[in-house]
Amino acid sequence: MKKRNLLSTAVTLSVLMSAFAVSGAYAAEKMNQYNLSEVVVEAERGNLAGGMMQTRQKVGMFLGEKDTLDVPLHEVTFTKEALDIYSQPGRGMLDTLALDPAVRASHGSMDTSVSIRGLSSHGMKWTLNGVPGMSHQMQMPFNFVDTVSVIAGPSIGITGMSTSMSTQSGGVVNMVSKKAQAEPNADLKLGWSTNNYLTQSIDVGQRFGKNKEYGIRINAMNASGDLSVEGTHDLQRNVYINLDRVGKHSNTNLLAGYDYDNEDGRSNTINLAGNMNSLPGVPNNKKNLSPTWSNDTYKNWTAVLNHEQKFADNMSYFVNAGWHKEDYTSWLQQWSGRALIDDKGNYKGTYTQMPVYHSTHYFGAGLKGNFDIGNFKNEYALNIDRSWFRRARVNNVTAANKYSVSGNIYTGCTTPKPNITWDPVTKQYTTVMTGWSLIDTLTTKDGKLAITGGVHHHSVNTSHNDDKSASGRRDQSSATSPIWGLTYKVNPNTTVYANHTETFSEGGVVSPGYLNEGSTIPPSKTKQNEIGVKMKSGAFLHTLSAFKNTQQSSITVPDSKDPSKFWYTLNGENEYKGLEYSAVGALSDKWDMIFGIAYMDAEKSKTQGGKNDGRKVCGIPKWSGDLALIYKPDKATKFISRLNYTGKTRIHDTSSYAMPIGISSITLLDLGASYDTKIAGYDATITAMCYNVFNKNYWYASGDNSVGLGAPRNFMVTANFKF
Repeated sequence: MKKRNLLSTAVTLSVLMSAFAVSGAYAAEKMNQYNLSEVVVEAERGNLAGGMMQTRQKVGMFLGEKDTLDVPLHEVTFTKEALDIYSQPGRGMLDTLALDPAVRASHGSMDTSVSIRGLSSHGMKWTLNGVPGMSHQMQMPFNFVDTVSVIAGPSIGITGMSTSMSTQSGGVVNMVSKKAQAEPNADLKLGWSTNNYLTQSIDVGQRFGKNKEYGIRINAMNASGDLSVEGTHDLQRNVYINLDRVGKHSNTNLLAGYDYDNEDGRSNTINLAGNMNSLPGVPNNKKNLSPTWSNDTYKNWTAVLNHEQKFADNMSYFVNAGWHKEDYTSWLQQWSGRALIDDKGNYKGTYTQMPVYHSTHYFGAGLKGNFDIGNFKNEYALNIDRSWFRRARVNNVTAANKYSVSGNIYTGCTTPKPNITWDPVTKQYTTVMTGWSLIDTLTTKDGKLAITGGVHHHSVNTSHNDDKSASGRRDQSSATSPIWGLTYKVNPNTTVYANHTETFSEGGVVSPGYLNEGSTIPPSKTKQNEIGVKMKSGAFLHTLSAFKNTQQSSITVPDSKDPSKFWYTLNGENEYKGLEYSAVGALSDKWDMIFGIAYMDAEKSKTQGGKNDGRKVCGIPKWSGDLALIYKPDKATKFISRLNYTGKTRIHDTSSYAMPIGISSITLLDLGASYDTKIAGYDATITAMCYNVFNKNYWYASGDNSVGLGAPRNFMVTANFKF
């Protein structure tokens, strides 16, 4: 197995490096007559709200670079300026993403999950430079990120194939790495936050070559210290190197990086026992709901290639490839979980420490171009891709290495750290996905009407290796997902749009005990229908959208002839209906604003025996929103404020539990300021932020049957020097 893994890795890296080298020397012959469309190294991309959001960006893997008015989807892009201000230590970029009304971030310390239109998403579901499977499930660093975008809704036909364990039902988060700009840069950033959590990072870049066609950008970070929750400690180190070439006929970008993260006392979420009918009072927000000895250690290696080569006036080919390896050891609770057992705050759980190894290889290639059809301009993209996902772990999870833990949310956990001995790590399963996508956009010559249509298909093949009960078992499934969208410009500054998008999660194998035991469940589809309007008014961009998402779910169905026996089938549904409004831009020369509000009504249908039909999908508030205001009294000074609102939610809302449990709404305030000055003759920006200013204690919904303890007040001060 190791030899095959090494060979596969070697092949992938060879492709990465050779494509980068070839791009520089390729088209010296007849290709001199062809030029790529404009390549932007450094430019204003329609920046709004003081440069925190941009309105022109590359949309998915296939639609190309477009202005937001030309995109038939809900798409939002945040810049590195927004990431620097709104991302607090220990939480990565979650709080920045939550400025998008389609996104709701969890409020817990060191918790990395978000939901997009009610459906879960975390780092393993995100893409990096458009390539899936290249990020990890801990707090993704953002020091090497230039922009981060959100496409709301199931959009596999636009973004391309996902990878195992990374389905994108609610939407896609895409991170774009920093590239060398026209002028060299050398930045040093120093940071301090509550409990002496210290951060040091560097960012250097330069272009070189005869026409400065080559660029290098290096970002590195070291961060360590205690976080605001008792017993939590974080050590994070990374280095990312971005190489790019911008030529007359080709563009190539290669990103390589290493990320190490060691976190103690990470999780502050907890399940509820089935017989509970109320929540205990909220403990002090500094309390750690995990044993202080619980630990997550992650090591991640990443390489991502993007290459485009033009070989005709209106035609080019592209290659996207990536390799990601993740090794982690974590105290897991996946067998019985950790659950509150009474309203006095007592809890019990079963832990085990397990090393788990993941590796992902991805390769995609295709053609894109344009030509005229009568009064229409036709743009198309055809892509084929393949991914390999391998997961390995120990296989001796028995009673001997499961460890009972008990404690109280008000006093903590006094159970000592155990010692566990493991067998060697073995391969658990391998998933291979093969797919193709075709997308086409017809636009009238006057640019008023654009119609997009496409289709995506891929197959999934999973082989199991170490489960004796399923030795040699292979799971297979496939699905086809159509997409269509249109935009119509009522006037140059107003667009109405509509879309239908779909995606799917690979099907699993039915467990023993059912009549269809051993059969493969078809892929679970998520479908979206959306209409909306986008309007630029002065220095503002307004967006209003209405959508309905339907996600299939598996349920148990009694046999028609023998009700004592059951089938496990894909017959259930969750419906998510919502409205979203955002307004982003400049209120005046001195005031910038980012505002977003969302309404969501999510309920179950076609449940087992109809018992839960009409019940609300748990953990989703009806109302949520953000308001960020930035006041600039002069060119050097900014005052920053932000209000985050999460409405009432409920959990435990199925017939399996005693009764639904409601969770109160919460409003949080962040305040800060930044000042541009000179220190020792160098340009410097000093920023101070306070998150959760009033230090509110609160529960938040973290799932159907779990709650999390909100993060305490946190201070952050940074100094960014430019040399």
